[in-house]
Amino acid sequence: MTTESSNPKRYRPWLAVLMLLGGAAALTVFPNYLLTNFAALTADAPAKEKIYAGGVRGLNYSPDYIHSFSVSGPRGMNGGGGNILRAGKNGPGEAGERCCIGIPQPWQPDTQLQMKWERDRKAYDYKDRSEFEVLTATVVVPEYGPNTYGFWAIFLPGDRVKVMVMDGNANGRNSVMTKPTDDDPFLVQGIRDDALTKKLQERYR
Repeated sequence: MTTESSNPKRYRPWLAVLMLLGGAAALTVFPNYLLTNFAALTADAPAKEKIYAGGVRGLNYSPDYIHSFSVSGPRGMNGGGGNILRAGKNGPGEAGERCCIGIPQPWQPDTQLQMKWERDRKAYDYKDRSEFEVLTATVVVPEYGPNTYGFWAIFLPGDRVKVMVMDGNANGRNSVMTKPTDDDPFLVQGIRDDALTKKLQERYR
């Protein structure tokens, strides 16, 4: 003798209907969940970085002749500039723009570049090359905004240098219209590279 409760065949159609109804409900609810919570789900997603091309220029507030300079670093920030005359009565010497260097967006803190430049304190004495030296420094790129106007290297007396990406702000850190002060945190002391200096002097003998 069988009873209704012990006969599994009697309940299989109902189970199938319940499963179909549950699946339909899930298909309806899940897309609505995604639409409702899309902003929250993507809030922590990192912004895609973009690299823009920018020109390279230089300013020279020092009494020394800058023969050339270059920078290298992460995120496409590799480039260099030409010779810059020493500072004069009318202001700093200035190098013409060279193309190009990568300027990444957005700016990231503690972006470090390796800088190298050739400095000559006896630029017009072609017999004495003792002051024609290669200097190096590790520089940090100050913060810049979304609108940029090229990369600058600024040389000060005492073999000091600063780099910046000009962005039009007037906070005293990214303005090429303002000479960096001695307490500027981004001003770095250059160090003589003996090996590179020896090769440089031999090349011009």
